[in-house]
Amino acid sequence: MSAISQKTEPTVASTPTPPAGPPQASTADAGEAMTAAKAPVGTGPAPLFALLLALGLIALGVVGIQEALVRSGATTGTSWTTWVLTRLDGVTPAPWMLVVFVIAAILGILLLSIAFRRRPRKTLAVRATTGVYLRTRDLARLADHHLDGIDGITDVNSSASGNRLKVTATTFEPKTRNTTLSDTMRERLAPCLEALEPAPKVSVSIRNGDLT
Repeated sequence: MSAISQKTEPTVASTPTPPAGPPQASTADAGEAMTAAKAPVGTGPAPLFALLLALGLIALGVVGIQEALVRSGATTGTSWTTWVLTRLDGVTPAPWMLVVFVIAAILGILLLSIAFRRRPRKTLAVRATTGVYLRTRDLARLADHHLDGIDGITDVNSSASGNRLKVTATTFEPKTRNTTLSDTMRERLAPCLEALEPAPKVSVSIRNGDLT
Protein backbone atom coordinates (compact mmCIF):
# COMPACT_ATOMS: atom_id res chain seq x y z
CA MET A 1 0.00 0.00 0.00
CA SER A 2 1.44 3.26 -1.03
CA ALA A 3 1.32 6.21 1.29
CA ILE A 4 -0.25 9.33 -0.14
CA SER A 5 1.37 12.51 1.14
CA GLN A 6 -0.96 15.47 1.56
CA LYS A 7 0.42 18.99 1.30
CA THR A 8 -1.05 21.36 3.85
CA GLU A 9 -1.22 25.10 3.09
CA PRO A 10 0.22 27.30 5.90
CA THR A 11 -2.35 29.26 7.87
CA VAL A 12 -1.76 33.01 7.88
CA ALA A 13 -3.26 34.88 10.82
CA SER A 14 -4.86 38.13 9.71
CA THR A 15 -4.25 41.25 11.81
CA PRO A 16 -7.50 43.05 12.68
CA THR A 17 -7.79 46.52 11.20
CA PRO A 18 -8.49 49.16 13.84
CA PRO A 19 -11.76 51.02 13.32
CA ALA A 20 -11.57 54.32 11.55
CA GLY A 21 -11.83 57.30 13.82
CA PRO A 22 -10.91 60.96 14.03
CA PRO A 23 -7.22 61.68 13.48
CA GLN A 24 -5.24 61.94 16.67
CA ALA A 25 -3.53 65.27 17.33
CA SER A 26 0.21 65.04 17.23
CA THR A 27 2.29 65.83 20.24
CA ALA A 28 3.70 68.87 18.49
CA ASP A 29 0.22 70.18 17.71
CA ALA A 30 -0.96 69.53 21.26
CA GLY A 31 1.94 71.41 22.72
CA GLU A 32 1.48 74.50 20.56
CA ALA A 33 0.37 77.66 22.31
CA MET A 34 -3.09 78.99 21.72
CA THR A 35 -3.35 82.07 19.57
CA ALA A 36 -3.37 85.04 21.88
CA ALA A 37 -6.07 87.65 21.60
CA LYS A 38 -5.33 91.30 21.05
CA ALA A 39 -3.84 93.12 23.99
CA PRO A 40 -6.47 94.88 26.12
CA VAL A 41 -6.41 98.65 25.81
CA GLY A 42 -8.04 101.58 27.57
CA THR A 43 -11.22 103.29 26.49
CA GLY A 44 -9.55 106.43 25.20
CA PRO A 45 -11.33 109.77 24.63
CA ALA A 46 -14.12 108.35 22.41
CA PRO A 47 -16.71 108.02 25.26
CA LEU A 48 -16.22 111.70 26.12
CA PHE A 49 -17.03 112.77 22.58
CA ALA A 50 -19.98 110.40 22.50
CA LEU A 51 -21.27 112.05 25.67
CA LEU A 52 -20.86 115.54 24.21
CA LEU A 53 -22.66 114.46 21.04
CA ALA A 54 -25.50 112.97 23.07
CA LEU A 55 -25.85 116.19 25.08
CA GLY A 56 -25.94 118.20 21.86
CA LEU A 57 -28.69 116.00 20.42
CA ILE A 58 -30.69 116.30 23.66
CA ALA A 59 -30.41 120.10 23.52
CA LEU A 60 -31.53 120.07 19.89
CA GLY A 61 -34.49 117.91 20.84
CA VAL A 62 -35.48 120.32 23.63
CA VAL A 63 -35.43 123.22 21.14
CA GLY A 64 -37.61 121.24 18.75
CA ILE A 65 -40.13 120.41 21.50
CA GLN A 66 -40.34 124.06 22.56
CA GLU A 67 -40.91 125.09 18.94
CA ALA A 68 -43.69 122.53 18.55
CA LEU A 69 -45.42 123.62 21.77
CA VAL A 70 -45.38 127.29 20.76
CA ARG A 71 -46.72 126.62 17.28
CA SER A 72 -49.50 124.35 18.60
CA GLY A 73 -50.64 126.96 21.12
CA ALA A 74 -49.93 124.70 24.09
CA THR A 75 -47.71 127.41 25.56
CA THR A 76 -47.32 131.13 25.14
CA GLY A 77 -44.26 133.13 24.28
CA THR A 78 -41.77 133.34 21.44
CA SER A 79 -40.06 130.27 20.15
CA TRP A 80 -36.32 130.11 20.62
CA THR A 81 -35.64 129.59 16.94
CA THR A 82 -37.71 132.66 16.05
CA TRP A 83 -35.79 134.72 18.61
CA VAL A 84 -32.44 133.62 17.20
CA LEU A 85 -33.47 134.26 13.59
CA THR A 86 -34.77 137.71 14.52
CA ARG A 87 -31.44 138.60 16.08
CA LEU A 88 -29.57 137.34 13.02
CA ASP A 89 -31.78 139.22 10.57
CA GLY A 90 -29.86 142.04 8.95
CA VAL A 91 -26.45 140.85 10.14
CA THR A 92 -23.81 141.68 7.55
CA PRO A 93 -20.47 139.93 7.06
CA ALA A 94 -17.77 141.18 9.40
CA PRO A 95 -14.05 140.37 9.87
CA TRP A 96 -14.69 138.74 13.26
CA MET A 97 -16.85 136.10 11.57
CA LEU A 98 -13.88 134.84 9.57
CA VAL A 99 -11.81 134.57 12.74
CA VAL A 100 -14.57 132.64 14.48
CA PHE A 101 -14.96 130.25 11.54
CA VAL A 102 -11.21 129.59 11.37
CA ILE A 103 -11.04 128.91 15.12
CA ALA A 104 -14.05 126.59 14.86
CA ALA A 105 -12.42 124.67 11.99
CA ILE A 106 -9.16 124.29 13.91
CA LEU A 107 -11.01 123.07 17.01
CA GLY A 108 -12.94 120.58 14.89
CA ILE A 109 -9.74 119.15 13.40
CA LEU A 110 -8.15 118.88 16.84
CA LEU A 111 -11.20 117.12 18.25
CA LEU A 112 -11.20 114.65 15.37
CA SER A 113 -7.51 113.88 15.86
CA ILE A 114 -8.12 113.29 19.57
CA ALA A 115 -11.19 111.13 18.93
CA PHE A 116 -9.30 108.85 16.51
CA ARG A 117 -6.15 108.72 18.59
CA ARG A 118 -4.85 105.26 19.39
CA ARG A 119 -6.32 103.97 22.62
CA PRO A 120 -3.84 103.80 25.53
CA ARG A 121 -2.28 100.45 26.46
CA LYS A 122 -3.20 99.49 30.03
CA THR A 123 -1.67 96.00 30.15
CA LEU A 124 1.65 94.24 29.65
CA ALA A 125 2.05 90.88 27.95
CA VAL A 126 3.31 88.01 30.13
CA ARG A 127 5.68 85.40 28.67
CA ALA A 128 3.39 82.35 28.65
CA THR A 129 2.02 79.68 26.31
CA THR A 130 -1.39 81.35 26.45
CA GLY A 131 -2.48 84.95 26.10
CA VAL A 132 -1.96 86.37 29.58
CA TYR A 133 -1.76 90.09 30.32
CA LEU A 134 -0.92 92.01 33.47
CA ARG A 135 -2.57 95.35 34.17
CA THR A 136 -0.24 98.26 34.78
CA ARG A 137 -1.76 98.99 38.19
CA ASP A 138 -1.21 95.35 39.18
CA LEU A 139 2.41 95.64 38.07
CA ALA A 140 2.82 98.62 40.42
CA ARG A 141 1.33 96.62 43.30
CA LEU A 142 3.60 93.67 42.44
CA ALA A 143 6.64 95.95 42.46
CA ASP A 144 5.70 97.31 45.90
CA HIS A 145 5.40 93.75 47.17
CA HIS A 146 8.84 92.76 45.81
CA LEU A 147 10.48 95.84 47.32
CA ASP A 148 8.91 95.40 50.74
CA GLY A 149 11.39 94.65 53.51
CA ILE A 150 14.57 96.12 52.00
CA ASP A 151 16.87 97.33 54.78
CA GLY A 152 17.00 101.11 54.90
CA ILE A 153 13.82 101.66 52.85
CA THR A 154 10.91 103.02 54.89
CA ASP A 155 8.34 103.58 52.12
CA VAL A 156 7.90 102.60 48.47
CA ASN A 157 5.47 104.02 45.94
CA SER A 158 5.36 102.51 42.43
CA SER A 159 3.48 103.58 39.32
CA ALA A 160 3.49 101.84 35.94
CA SER A 161 2.57 102.67 32.37
CA GLY A 162 2.75 100.70 29.16
CA ASN A 163 6.53 100.93 28.87
CA ARG A 164 7.85 102.31 32.16
CA LEU A 165 7.87 101.41 35.84
CA LYS A 166 8.59 104.32 38.16
CA VAL A 167 9.60 103.59 41.74
CA THR A 168 9.90 106.26 44.42
CA ALA A 169 11.49 105.15 47.69
CA THR A 170 11.98 106.96 50.98
CA THR A 171 14.96 106.29 53.21
CA PHE A 172 16.67 107.81 56.23
CA GLU A 173 20.02 106.42 55.17
CA PRO A 174 22.76 108.86 54.06
CA LYS A 175 22.84 109.85 50.42
CA THR A 176 26.06 107.91 49.95
CA ARG A 177 23.98 104.71 50.10
CA ASN A 178 21.50 105.76 47.41
CA THR A 179 23.36 103.93 44.66
CA THR A 180 23.49 100.72 46.70
CA LEU A 181 19.79 100.94 47.54
CA SER A 182 18.91 101.61 43.91
CA ASP A 183 20.88 98.56 42.74
CA THR A 184 19.22 96.41 45.39
CA MET A 185 15.75 97.48 44.27
CA ARG A 186 16.56 96.79 40.63
CA GLU A 187 17.81 93.31 41.55
CA ARG A 188 14.58 92.63 43.45
CA LEU A 189 12.49 93.71 40.45
CA ALA A 190 14.48 91.83 37.80
CA PRO A 191 12.73 88.41 38.16
CA CYS A 192 9.34 90.09 38.02
CA LEU A 193 10.10 92.14 34.92
CA GLU A 194 11.73 89.28 33.00
CA ALA A 195 8.31 87.62 32.72
CA LEU A 196 6.93 90.59 30.73
CA GLU A 197 7.16 91.11 26.99
CA PRO A 198 8.56 93.66 26.46
CA ALA A 199 10.03 94.40 29.87
CA PRO A 200 9.29 97.98 30.95
CA LYS A 201 12.09 100.39 31.73
CA VAL A 202 12.68 100.96 35.43
CA SER A 203 13.14 104.41 36.91
CA VAL A 204 14.21 104.54 40.57
CA SER A 205 14.01 107.73 42.61
CA ILE A 206 15.18 107.88 46.24
CA ARG A 207 14.13 110.56 48.68
CA ASN A 208 16.34 111.00 51.71
CA GLY A 209 14.56 111.90 54.94
CA ASP A 210 16.05 113.72 57.89
CA LEU A 211 15.97 112.25 61.37
CA THR A 212 16.91 115.54 63.01
